[in-house]
Amino acid sequence: MLQVKDLTMVYETDRGKVKAVNGVNFSIGHGEVLGLVGESGCGKSATLLTLLGLVPYPGKITSGEILFNGEDLRKKSPTEMRNIRGKDIAMIFQDPMTALNPVFKVGEQIRETLRIHGLMQEQKGSWWSRRKKQNHNERERVMELMKEVGIPSPDERFFEYPHQFSGGMQQRVVIAIALACSAQLLLADEPTTALDVTIQAQILELLNKINRERETAIIMVTHNLGMAAEFCQKIAVMYAGEIVEQGPTDAVLENPKHPYTQGLLQSIPRISERKQRIEPIPGSVPDLATLDETCAFYPRCGKRTKACLLKKYNLEDLGEGHSAKCALYS
Repeated sequence: MLQVKDLTMVYETDRGKVKAVNGVNFSIGHGEVLGLVGESGCGKSATLLTLLGLVPYPGKITSGEILFNGEDLRKKSPTEMRNIRGKDIAMIFQDPMTALNPVFKVGEQIRETLRIHGLMQEQKGSWWSRRKKQNHNERERVMELMKEVGIPSPDERFFEYPHQFSGGMQQRVVIAIALACSAQLLLADEPTTALDVTIQAQILELLNKINRERETAIIMVTHNLGMAAEFCQKIAVMYAGEIVEQGPTDAVLENPKHPYTQGLLQSIPRISERKQRIEPIPGSVPDLATLDETCAFYPRCGKRTKACLLKKYNLEDLGEGHSAKCALYS
């Protein structure tokens, strides 16, 4: 369904070019769930925005292909991309408090997606009768969506404002907007951020149900490796705008190859009989404006060698769909 090839997006700044997305390659098929994991500032959310052509100024895509059902989205006009966003590819934004407009009723915000893409238009009758029937159809569809995502009493809550909803219910509204047009691909940018564990489980179960019943492909951005292990079929680990390791979930988490992936897993507290000290990764994510053409993880890596400074290595195929970008395997 989606194949991303050598995608690069940069921000033009006074300090030079900042490569927020740097030569990213991955693919996802119908009904698959891909998890993008890594520390904050590694380019996960920027990758999702780049796929939809929503790169904020002064960012721009400089190279690569975004093939969706065989067509390159980079070659689409702004009007064609507006027709694709929400209808074929939908996005669940990270913070529902800012994604929802506080001055519009929740039901109208869900209805807007249906109206923009003309999914409930009537073809017969006078203008007045067509408009009346369309309004009725849109409202009925919104009620169905609100029920589907678990919002109680949709006939009443249709007329309420976002501030009258809890954080979990606001997130369900954002998901309902994303589901309105039955998109083939759902981009979920940390959909459980700032929610308590009970609501997180409900949101994940909802997304799992959508994936299972609609066969909707999902790309999920998350910091939670445990969540990725439970929910995702494939995992791509990002660092400094690059994918440094990717493959089937079991292979990446049970047999991590890249030192960064190993460091992430060692940073997770484990419940076991034998107590072990948590080993955090030293240092922090580098300044993307200062990166050169060598390994970005080199200053923090415990397995670095002189070979790491020779060049920037490509993803090396390790078998069974598992690959890593490291001098250890090149």
